[in-house]
Amino acid sequence: MPMSRSGTETIARALLTASALLGCQSGELPAADLQTLRIPHGAVQSPDGEWLFVTNANLDAKEESSTLVMIDLDAVFTAIDRPADAGAALSESRPCRERDAVIECDVGAFIDPSRSLRLPSGAGTIVLDRPYDGEGPWRLLTASAIDPALSWIDVTPIKEGLTVECGQTVDQRCDEAHTLTRRFNRPDGDLLPPDGARLRLDDQGFRYAYLPHLFGGLSGDSPGRRGSWLTLIALDGRGGGPEIVDVEGRFYRPANQETSTYAGGYAVVSRPCDPADPSVISSECTAPYLLTSHRFWPGIREFSVLTASRTVQGRGDIGFAESNPAVVEDRPYTADLRFEDERGDRLLLVHNAPPAISRIDTRIDEANGRIKAETIATASLCDNPNILALWRPPVGESLALISCYGDDAIAAVSLGAFARVATIAVGDGPNELVVDDARRLLYVVETLGDAIAIVDLDSRSSRYLKVIARLAPRDRLESL
Repeated sequence: MPMSRSGTETIARALLTASALLGCQSGELPAADLQTLRIPHGAVQSPDGEWLFVTNANLDAKEESSTLVMIDLDAVFTAIDRPADAGAALSESRPCRERDAVIECDVGAFIDPSRSLRLPSGAGTIVLDRPYDGEGPWRLLTASAIDPALSWIDVTPIKEGLTVECGQTVDQRCDEAHTLTRRFNRPDGDLLPPDGARLRLDDQGFRYAYLPHLFGGLSGDSPGRRGSWLTLIALDGRGGGPEIVDVEGRFYRPANQETSTYAGGYAVVSRPCDPADPSVISSECTAPYLLTSHRFWPGIREFSVLTASRTVQGRGDIGFAESNPAVVEDRPYTADLRFEDERGDRLLLVHNAPPAISRIDTRIDEANGRIKAETIATASLCDNPNILALWRPPVGESLALISCYGDDAIAAVSLGAFARVATIAVGDGPNELVVDDARRLLYVVETLGDAIAIVDLDSRSSRYLKVIARLAPRDRLESL
């Protein structure tokens, strides 16, 4: 089935097709390749900067699982520094070459398949937790959207590279204890709903992760629930690993309560709280105060977590008129969101329709104890923007970087002037963005291009805000 240029339509159709195929062809599909990129989706960098962990989503269901691969970044940049001549064949000793001022590299040269894992189909965003206060293993979590599951993997850096542990079998699949599918990990617990969007860790010290679900709606069903879900994950569950502790149904609004097919969420952000100046809105810093973007309604929702019962507590919705120039049913309105400052006084929100990013005043209004939620400024973006990353160099201009799935581009917005200063052409279907602060680089996951583009973020460079390298399977590069 051909993929649509609309990111939302692409994912929706791919998921529906994949679910049907998996239902009737189970056992007939080939095993997933453990040494390549194929429909890559999520990515996260290791704390030491040496590894890039990437999920291959298998959204077209041509293989029987997703995969997690680990790219050796030190090996990547060693090879980039000594590429083969332009037009030369790629080889084991020279996996990179120059083409049209871009270094292209065979990504398989930097992936050890013995460290890769097979995951349930639809693996998406990856987050990295450090449950041992900086000591001991890093913990990766990723949610699968087609075969709904939350997988968790412990990764330990050693002199020889990495060790990977998820109770994996001989064919490198995580065991049941590391593949969560139900609330409280009990056979009678609520099922994890499908179509997970952006999994995100709480970055304010609360030991939770949040998973909005992209699709639902008035006709959506799941055992015990109805459409538009949000899942709460306790990072320190019983048994030592993460645990699904709440699955809230009917959490997100459709554009029209009577006629809309879809309702769902996209991303979650936790507002900082200063213990020296605590706010009522966060229960004096004892509970997280959270905002989440509605996908099919032009606004965001406030919520919190009742820490004693480990359940979600919804607060209220905040709409933004600039997201809704005309009522069009079942179209995505909002996408990623992040706080711009350390106090949580300014929120950055990506609008899908029309394509824009807004800076929103999230200071607390003393009169009513809620955030002001007033739009301060808005900048236009390229088509179908979704994912947001921030680049804050020690010296120079800070940027918001937004992947535009429909235009195969990255928008760079100055946080000083709050205006788009560059549109960076990348490959097919840009998705996840990872900022490498130490190297002053941006990694762009090209979901439809089976590649990762590397963009220069060093303002002193002649290639500033341009693609300088691309990692892709060798057959992809040879076909160009």
